[in-house]
Amino acid sequence: MKYTLIILLGLIVLLSSCEKFLEETPTGSLTDESQITSAAGADALAVGAYRALPSWTNGAVWWGGNLAGALEYATGKAYSQYQGAELWKFEQNSESGESEYFIHPWNNWYQGVRDCNLAIKMIPGVTELSDVEKDKLLGEVRTMRAFYYFCLVRHYGDVVMNTDILTDVTLAQQPRTSLVKIYDDIIVPDLEFAVNQTELPDEQSSIGRVTKHVARAILADVYLTMSGYPYQEAATDTTKNWCTEGLWSMTEYPVNTSSAKALLEKAKTQLDFLYGKYELGDFADIRNPEMDNKGGAIFQVQYTAGTRNNGMISTTLPLASQISQFGDENGTVIPSVEYYNSYNAADKRIGERVYFFSSDNKSTKYDSNEGPAAKFPVNFLYKYYDTKAIKETGESGLNFNLYRYADILLMRTEVYWALGQHNQNEVAGINEVRERAGLSTFLPGDLTLKDILAERAYELVFENKMLFDMRRTRTALIDGGGEFAGVESFVGHQPSHFNFEFSAKHLLAPVSSTEIDNNRECLQNYGWNPQQVGQ
Repeated sequence: MKYTLIILLGLIVLLSSCEKFLEETPTGSLTDESQITSAAGADALAVGAYRALPSWTNGAVWWGGNLAGALEYATGKAYSQYQGAELWKFEQNSESGESEYFIHPWNNWYQGVRDCNLAIKMIPGVTELSDVEKDKLLGEVRTMRAFYYFCLVRHYGDVVMNTDILTDVTLAQQPRTSLVKIYDDIIVPDLEFAVNQTELPDEQSSIGRVTKHVARAILADVYLTMSGYPYQEAATDTTKNWCTEGLWSMTEYPVNTSSAKALLEKAKTQLDFLYGKYELGDFADIRNPEMDNKGGAIFQVQYTAGTRNNGMISTTLPLASQISQFGDENGTVIPSVEYYNSYNAADKRIGERVYFFSSDNKSTKYDSNEGPAAKFPVNFLYKYYDTKAIKETGESGLNFNLYRYADILLMRTEVYWALGQHNQNEVAGINEVRERAGLSTFLPGDLTLKDILAERAYELVFENKMLFDMRRTRTALIDGGGEFAGVESFVGHQPSHFNFEFSAKHLLAPVSSTEIDNNRECLQNYGWNPQQVGQ
């Protein structure tokens, strides 16, 4: 049964049925000075750490805008039928930190950080829990804090560092902290604590809450990212203003430093542990709510139909196509034609109604005498086609994958390749993914970076992986016919339907304008608006 993560923290605190818990005197609000002594209260604090997560697929900007979709717009491999979603701003290099595409993620992820900080401060004071039980909850919450900060530094680079409760508005006036310090002092210690120092169950997460498997998957991704960019360049001199001055110049990947190799070895340890503990399952599992938190799912954003719906579903449907029960069919989150054409024609994933679809029947709410829906102008994403929601209810509780087993397999392949360990372990993961897709396999030593990134693009299409792959490797896939034509430096790459080449500016997103407006100490990333002159 899916764990209900959407209950307001305060409601849980006030309405828990635990007799001892109800003996606590309610104050009407929860602060870091509140007295929480019961196990139920501690669990409510831990659940609060997930509160920001369902915002991942929230809407933004105009009609049809979607936060998850915007992470695909920035890669240059997405298309929209409706320009109100403002894809054109990405295509014409006119985006800014004033867009909700950058304001909302900043605010949402920091809301998650704040919830985690509150829980981390208060859980140790819960007298009804043993030290082991406290450490389990702290491992869960610290994993979530690490994940939110990981999202922030991958997207924005240096960010404001908060590990405590802000008790005064003046404390919000803080400069950005080096991304190196955020990784070294928060992200890695939080995750290593969860994996190495707690009694969290070392198993699949069956209700959406953090287990050691979840912490291991995130930690492996963190180590792999740190072995690349921008960490490896920023770590060469943490006194430089890398983000605000756009000093980025390194391009070699994999990075040939002792630090990078050590991090890759650490990533390998976590990936080897997870290897073989899951199965890829069927392609249809991703779009089937009955498979939420099952099969190859490792960590997902939790949704509940009718209460907190997955916002991606209607945006991936063709514009006003009348094929669904949804009030809106946006046609705004679509893989570009060039991206789709870069798949091998023999790839099962581009078979009709596998990862894509080109036609559908009209919904029953429309007149059946009107005939079938028109054939779509392009191939749309079928990966998130929740049949019951689309054809019956108009409400989707389909979870959104943050980590699934295919990602683990492909990360493991990349780590072995980057370490130069050209053995069977190097190709086992990528070959398992390709065999399911009906494609030829690789021999050890045959892989190239293009092969690895292309397979990630094919398998993890629109799972919000590509943008961060581009940034950590500083490379981009070139669209082609039947395969990607090649891989080239990120700086200088021009996506097929963009009117400009990527520059060092595009290695990071613009900092939210609300932060720029409210925090005089926070300077904007290089090349982006609105600017902040500081004090």
